[in-house]
Amino acid sequence: MKRLLIGLMLATAAFGGPPLICERIDIGMAKSLPWKNVNGWAGQDSTYDLNRLTGDTLALLAAGTPVAVRMETMRRAAIYAARDPRLTEEIALRLTARVLDGDGADASAWFDAGYFVETVRQAALIYKYDVLSAAEKANWKVRAGIAGLDGKKWVTRAMRMGGKGMDDVLARMGD
Repeated sequence: MKRLLIGLMLATAAFGGPPLICERIDIGMAKSLPWKNVNGWAGQDSTYDLNRLTGDTLALLAAGTPVAVRMETMRRAAIYAARDPRLTEEIALRLTARVLDGDGADASAWFDAGYFVETVRQAALIYKYDVLSAAEKANWKVRAGIAGLDGKKWVTRAMRMGGKGMDDVLARMGD
């Protein structure tokens, strides 16, 4: 069992890093945060105004947005926010407020809050992986996840509530 776990960790490291950050999700022509089509996982648009990040992210996570688009939007948001940890906290708080504002009855709200928390947790791990250039590493400010929050539980709750298209998400989150 121990060898299997070590093998899985090495395979993840060889693949390039934490999957919620390093594995782009194909969303075709669906609208998401601005992104450049580049090889690799990071395609931030340097001209994007980070002051718009929270509002843009929440607007893109509207009712009816497919799960894959939600996941890619949150991946992009976490990567943009890695330069300013206040943004990760702000987005997480706004997503959590959506759960509470909806009296906890919206599976998508639970999913979004949980998935973003886990994406930020993995964004914090990426600093340890050898996927950032020296300049990127200097600008990567997210070094810790959102303390005390367990997004997997929220995603599991969303799935139990009947959330559609969330079947393989927990496997992407890892341990």
